[in-house]
Amino acid sequence: MTEFDAFYFEEKFYINGTKEYTLGSILEKYLQKSFKGVKDKLGFCKEYLRLLHYPETRTQMSDCEYIFTEAVSFFDRAEEYIHALPPYNSFPLRDSGLYDIINRHSVLFEIDDNEIEHEWFDYDKFDSYDDYNEDDDRGNVYHEPMYEHDRMLTSFSPGDPLDEMDDPDMIDEVLKLNAELKDFIYHYITLFEDLLRVKRVYEPFLEKIHSREEFLTNEEIAEMLDEFNSAAAQKLNNYDKLIPSGTMTLTYKVLKRKKTSVLCENYHFTTIGGFLYIELFKGLQNRYLPRKCDLCGRYFVLERGFYSNYCKRPIKGQPDKTCRDLGHRKKFNDKLKTDPIWSVYHKAYKAHYARYLKKKMTQAEFQKWADYAIVLRNKALDGEIEYDEYVREMKK
Repeated sequence: MTEFDAFYFEEKFYINGTKEYTLGSILEKYLQKSFKGVKDKLGFCKEYLRLLHYPETRTQMSDCEYIFTEAVSFFDRAEEYIHALPPYNSFPLRDSGLYDIINRHSVLFEIDDNEIEHEWFDYDKFDSYDDYNEDDDRGNVYHEPMYEHDRMLTSFSPGDPLDEMDDPDMIDEVLKLNAELKDFIYHYITLFEDLLRVKRVYEPFLEKIHSREEFLTNEEIAEMLDEFNSAAAQKLNNYDKLIPSGTMTLTYKVLKRKKTSVLCENYHFTTIGGFLYIELFKGLQNRYLPRKCDLCGRYFVLERGFYSNYCKRPIKGQPDKTCRDLGHRKKFNDKLKTDPIWSVYHKAYKAHYARYLKKKMTQAEFQKWADYAIVLRNKALDGEIEYDEYVREMKK
């Protein structure tokens, strides 16, 4: 239900070999979400894990139809919620599949006058599995619902409870249905835990990574990761830990593009949590990381090269200016107001630049002083020289 492939090549990746994304861009969109209500959805899933099963006793039968009907509705809405998120928003929308699971075991439920009749499915007339499936124009295979029995349920009224059954085949049918229901619900539990992990783990971890306001070395990242994981080790819930979910397999495949072919790392993910985990660490390795803009407060992908606390989104009402334009100026002005070392440096720089403009200094002399001033400023910031000495030297 949430499985997909990602083909990685340099700073790009291609979902299912087609739709192109920049490294870090999907994680950025998840971080931008509030995921309000996700914990409640997780709670409902855990409640259905307890309630959604074939009735074992006659006393459980009265609520069975209501529970099954509400569950089908809940998980279909859950699927719509997930389909609004990347990369699933590029996939065809389908229902959750719970209705199909129940219908595969429709023999356990009573026949309704409104039941839809179907002919028995004759597998023998097909030469291969794909002969009874349809392909769309992108090569995706869509499997038609196939039921073991000759009807589709329109209601979920059970037959005899499990403790009154004496037919081994019917008992086996109940056990199979219950096992499929449990696997189905665990899938959604994992998915909603993955979404919770974005705000509870990925966000604070990235804040820690960006706390130094520069790209980190491998050793610095390793140190921070070790500290972060140690602090989370005693937490009970998996969604409070920086771990992947599901399974991931890696192969190398040639991906054909319009003008060329490239060798890609092909990851197959069974969960979005596994994908986000890989995207985070590939971003750390390649310096393509989501960061929250210090001006507008929205996330953006910080690309390797020039580190910035600000995004490139245009300022509302000032389309020719971006957060990065105004942010760096604001940050510099704040330093001048609050840090006397920066203030002294700035005044000295302006004085010497004025001398250069009046031709009292050559360009070479001004550049030599500017380089020396930066060294002095950094020594003062690091406490290597006294402030009074720093001021005297800057005025020379």
